[in-house]
Amino acid sequence: MVAPDRKVFEAAATWYVQFQSQPPTPAEHCAWQQWLNDDPAHLAAWKQMEQLQRSLGTLPQDLTRRALSATQQRRQVLKWMLVLGGTGYLGWNVQHAPSLGNVWADYRTRIGERRRIELADGTQIDLNTGTAIDVVFDGRQRLIRLREGEVLIHTGKQGGQTPFYVETRQGRVQALGTWFTVRQLADSTRVGVLEDRVSVSPADQPDRTRLLAAGESVDFDRENVGPNHAYRRTQAAWVDGQVIVLDARLGDLIDDLARYRSGVLQCDPASAHLRVSGTFRLDATDAVLANLQATLPIQVKYFTRYWVSVTRVA
Repeated sequence: MVAPDRKVFEAAATWYVQFQSQPPTPAEHCAWQQWLNDDPAHLAAWKQMEQLQRSLGTLPQDLTRRALSATQQRRQVLKWMLVLGGTGYLGWNVQHAPSLGNVWADYRTRIGERRRIELADGTQIDLNTGTAIDVVFDGRQRLIRLREGEVLIHTGKQGGQTPFYVETRQGRVQALGTWFTVRQLADSTRVGVLEDRVSVSPADQPDRTRLLAAGESVDFDRENVGPNHAYRRTQAAWVDGQVIVLDARLGDLIDDLARYRSGVLQCDPASAHLRVSGTFRLDATDAVLANLQATLPIQVKYFTRYWVSVTRVA
């Protein structure tokens, strides 16, 4: 296959940015298909675009959001494409993308994978999709360092009085004989308590510690702890490979499903506000999308395997 040059990469990036700003019309889709067919180098450049889309599934959420933002310029997308096409791809990502650096984590999961581990003290940890943790047990503490993703922790009884912590980029969560979840978001940490209690402490303001009881959830950053919210067991249904929603926004459900598949899964504003209820399988997101299309006034468009758009229809 003919190797694309910079101008061809620029054209592919232009198509990408155009399609991200709004779903293509049938005429635009035909024009894009014609462009692919005009030159083998065009197809090669688009395959490079697909490789970028696959990589988006492993980039940190803040970078992913920037990549998909309507304000992103073609030059940024082009830079990523050129990096992916060069020999410096792995080194660049290890340096700039913590998710790829997580290959050195003690335990990790790929996008769409879930895993359960048991530690020496009897603690059980469920790792959600795209999660990486380190485990540091010594005489002073039992520490789980959450690099990325989400965990559900059921603390073991063999640790005695040794304190149990989960550390994130925003601070620390201390377990007080409990069963709880911790999720690393782009700029905050989300904690939900299923049994007993936990305390959360922002890294830069540790005196602002908040105690949470069973059925409570909170987000916190490095300085502040947000308001308490109700936390239901169904919010941890991912442990059983499910997402359960009741009268939820379709946009929020699509965001959840996107965590379990590589590439881009997006929802336009017109369909994002539709309401949906049900139990959906996380290991069959394509089937879930097909079911949503059959029951809601939406259309699911597959531009590539790694680029899917949900749009509202009249």
